[in-house]
Amino acid sequence: MNRRVPKKIAFIGSSSIYGRGDTELGGFVQRIRFRFEPLNPKNLVYALGIFGENVVSLTQRVSLELSVRRPHLIGLYPGFNDICRIGGAEAQNTVTLDFFRQAMLELLQASNSIAPSFVITGIPFDEQRTTPYRDSDSYFFRKDAQLYSQVVREVAFNEGVPVLDFESLWCALEIIPLLSEDGLHANPAGHQLLCEQTWDFISRNYL
Repeated sequence: MNRRVPKKIAFIGSSSIYGRGDTELGGFVQRIRFRFEPLNPKNLVYALGIFGENVVSLTQRVSLELSVRRPHLIGLYPGFNDICRIGGAEAQNTVTLDFFRQAMLELLQASNSIAPSFVITGIPFDEQRTTPYRDSDSYFFRKDAQLYSQVVREVAFNEGVPVLDFESLWCALEIIPLLSEDGLHANPAGHQLLCEQTWDFISRNYL
């Protein structure tokens, strides 16, 4: 089957796309850029990460930022900001599961209207350091992350959108050596592994 090989790849999402936790090379997307762009003078990789991004604002950014960049392939990273419980461990998630499901549908449809897209699930994190997160009143629980990641998979499956499932790829790993000091984001070694897994996924499916 003939397929168009992408030359412009855009990754858009929250702080992991920005490269949080990678103090050496700026994150797994930046590492993909170092690998992909030298292959062809026309190759470009965009790392469009914003701290604290949620699915609703991500959908808005997809329409605004990607329509002008016109990528050939889009990697969507919803992240975990929607699962955050603010004010205490028993507080409600920032975004309800039903709202998140509908927002994910709108995100995937908006992205697919611009270019072929895939969605990325978040990595497992160290709950001992995220409940609370950095001595704040924000709490991130693994059970919430697993539940919302499952919604990401379900919506993507229904829309025919491929999933780069970091949660599944990392579930059998010893994650502590791969996480930064905040327990939520990958460290340089973790970002390198994310880079390798992303490169393998893109190579198998699009190159």
